Amino acid sequence: MIKVLFISEQTIKENSVIETNVDSKIVSNTILEVQNLELEPVLGKDLYSAIANEIVSASTISGYTITPVNRELLDDYIKPFLIYGTLSYGFIPLHYKITNKGVNRKNDERATTLDLKELEAVKDNYDTKFSTYRQRLKKHLEIDLKEPDNCSTDKVDSTGEVTGWYLPDNEVNLSDYFESLANKTGFYSGYYRSRF
Repeated sequence: MIKVLFISEQTIKENSVIETNVDSKIVSNTILEVQNLELEPVLGKDLYSAIANEIVSASTISGYTITPVNRELLDDYIKPFLIYGTLSYGFIPLHYKITNKGVNRKNDERATTLDLKELEAVKDNYDTKFSTYRQRLKKHLEIDLKEPDNCSTDKVDSTGEVTGWYLPDNEVNLSDYFESLANKTGFYSGYYRSRF
């Protein structure tokens, strides 16, 4: 299988907190790592190869355009997935370097480095966003690509995405809630029961 980046290093740098002077080798290797370990299992080998071939064709064949379905998949789902995947996976190589003298922490004399607890908190932030984009990509592949006629967003359950909040799908029976609340406080006898 050919090695092709689904997103450019420049796009990663323009759409994330990674500065433009970061070593391109680290960014490109991290993009490939995310594609191989995370994206290919989500897309499946056939779809992954088809998109990779379209990207190569678009960059080598004059006038070739990527199909609208794959363009939407790339722009709306794979791009944010790879941006936050690169931030999540690239966190260690961006902060630590393996040399002949061992593993060293990258340091700039003018910059203040974070302690380990702060680094973990920042990485957790990117891991959460990456996980959310992974869920969105999976849902898109399950719903939109398999059943193109059912692309309505009202059928998508957004409570499964990892954002730190959980909203249950069940409805609350307000009458039962107020009755139980009134029983706890002793005010149920004069309580007016309304229909909810």
